Amino acid sequence: MSARSASPTAPLPAALWLVAFALAAINLRAPIVVVGPVLESIMQTLAIGAGVASLFTTGMILCFGVLSPLAPGVAARMGLDRAIALALGAIALGGLLRGIESLPVMLIGTFFAGLGIAFGNVFMPSLVKRDRPERIGQTMGLYTVVMGIGATLGAGTAVPLMNLSGSWSVPILMWAGIGVATAALWIWLAWRRPKASDDGQSTRITRLFKSRTAWTLTLFMGMQSLGFYTLQTWVPAVASAAGVPSAAAGGMLSIINLTTIPASYVIARLAARLHHHSLLVLGLCMLIALGLVGLWLAPTVSPTLWAILLGAGQGGCFSFALTMIVMRTRRANHAAMLSGMAQSLGYLMAAGGPLVFGALHGVTGDWRLSLWLLMALLSIQTVAGVMIGRPKLVTVREG
Repeated sequence: MSARSASPTAPLPAALWLVAFALAAINLRAPIVVVGPVLESIMQTLAIGAGVASLFTTGMILCFGVLSPLAPGVAARMGLDRAIALALGAIALGGLLRGIESLPVMLIGTFFAGLGIAFGNVFMPSLVKRDRPERIGQTMGLYTVVMGIGATLGAGTAVPLMNLSGSWSVPILMWAGIGVATAALWIWLAWRRPKASDDGQSTRITRLFKSRTAWTLTLFMGMQSLGFYTLQTWVPAVASAAGVPSAAAGGMLSIINLTTIPASYVIARLAARLHHHSLLVLGLCMLIALGLVGLWLAPTVSPTLWAILLGAGQGGCFSFALTMIVMRTRRANHAAMLSGMAQSLGYLMAAGGPLVFGALHGVTGDWRLSLWLLMALLSIQTVAGVMIGRPKLVTVREG
């Protein structure tokens, strides 16, 4: 039986499906980054320190790690479309609460937003597996590109909107409004389509625990997430300490993030056309390695080049990991299980990266040992990626 015949949901017009899909993807990234640029103003308004304020961002990442395993079961009980609508509703509610000038209310909002994004991260690859199995590369490419655009817009518009309105809550509430509209669209879509045949099937992540492919993909996801969030936190500081002018050091982060957008699209399209992916992921990891070596040995020679290499490699690896979740599974519910496992454990691995990287600098007084550690972890990521590149499906234990 084909993947299409196994999922007899009422088809939507392609344009409507893509619009709904893209809007959902934007809501999985913009709410994460919109708080960061205005965090100092939030701290002043609420009279809180940096430690408490960090809960608005680190709390979300912890939600991703802790709550992602619950998502496949929710999709099985409600149906995938309704589960996505629920996730988007939680994101919208979280955004509305985070726009209120009250610390307890904002923390509750952070939990709801983190819950919704954690679930959405798991549901979206499963949706692609169910609805567009013949266009995995195109659709996953769109997914990663739109998430990148959402992150760029969320971070880039926060301060201008705050300055224009005079309130830090305005950019947060603007994205919450977009979330409300997106949730309403998905509620309408979900209740006009019947549940798919994959909905209601067993989605216990423990059924994957004997699959070597599932564990290898989880390890790859964790290492690439750890590297990404570590560099997002520390690249400007590392470059500045090495003699790169402060403006250029800060600009490196923007270049990295912009480069991830085209790289993620190209890699998703390319991965879907290949049968064996080991050389592809090896090349992507080599780009990251070259960027790290350049940042370590010759940071002032061409910081723009090092940033482009890091962005291309990291964006490509992220897109590769998500595409493999779809390509290495047989059914939509299997994709949800693998997505929940890989993203849950992956984010838990990533959570400690920036902390350890910074702590090593605090102990040694320079960044060399920290960069060496990042290179060592990249070697683990490379080996895991090469293994995932072999055309082998995830095995799912029965029962």
